[in-house]
Amino acid sequence: MDALPASYLEAHRYDGAAIEQGRRMRLEDCALQPRDLQIVRDVWRYKFLTAPQLRELWWPDASVQVADRRLLKLFRAGLLDRFRPYARRGTGSFHWTYHLGAHGHRLLQQVGEIPERQRYRRRPVFDYGRVLHEIQLNAWILAFRRALGAAFLSWDGETTIDAPPRLRRDEERLEDDWTPEGLHDDRPRSVWPDAVVEIAGDDPAAARRLLLVEYDRTRRLDKNFEKFQRYDAFLNWWWRHTALGNRESPPFVLFVCHDDAQRELFLAAADRQLTGHRWHPDVSPDRYQ
Repeated sequence: MDALPASYLEAHRYDGAAIEQGRRMRLEDCALQPRDLQIVRDVWRYKFLTAPQLRELWWPDASVQVADRRLLKLFRAGLLDRFRPYARRGTGSFHWTYHLGAHGHRLLQQVGEIPERQRYRRRPVFDYGRVLHEIQLNAWILAFRRALGAAFLSWDGETTIDAPPRLRRDEERLEDDWTPEGLHDDRPRSVWPDAVVEIAGDDPAAARRLLLVEYDRTRRLDKNFEKFQRYDAFLNWWWRHTALGNRESPPFVLFVCHDDAQRELFLAAADRQLTGHRWHPDVSPDRYQ
């Protein structure tokens, strides 16, 4: 893997910082370019993006000054709002973090990205710790994107996946008479992955893979037990009843941990919590799926 992107390293400097809000004297007109709409849409989809993250996405080969000048224009036009942590003396300045502005919300409504009746809700940020989850999640996704190169196909932000109403596990039959069994909780309850990433298969003929990403900053197992059980039911049976059911291969759920110790802790907990399997009356237990 190449050296980590600057956007990933930057995101981990921000813990515990106070906030400086971006201020504009007045709104300024901005002649929109096609790329501007895509930038505004990305900031909306991913909630918060730092200037280095936006440069990596939209100006990978341009100078810092070129990217920052355009972002400043979008801010002055009210399409984006911004803030940044105050830096301690002698530590250098932090980059601006961007989120959707009121005029950006209106622009996305005009192009059909946001429903017309959905009102704009300003996101006042006074503590950088409240947005670190999104900033560090996006930094990890960008590092993953760099590592995979052309095999990284698409990226969506936080997504809600709901089960159809009146769905019951005891009425479920999979192909060839298999049934889902052994679940701690078989109710079809909604899941909210932090991000959804699609990547290429192992070879050109292989099906694409969909990764539902859960980024954990808490390091607390008790905060994740219910997620494990929700995903266990989802992966064992009811994902087939969602829009994902038409895919060639089932989705994967990926929990991102910060270090080896947290990974081992989560793996041990998952072994206890993820008990679901596919059962068949004519198959011995060692062949359950």
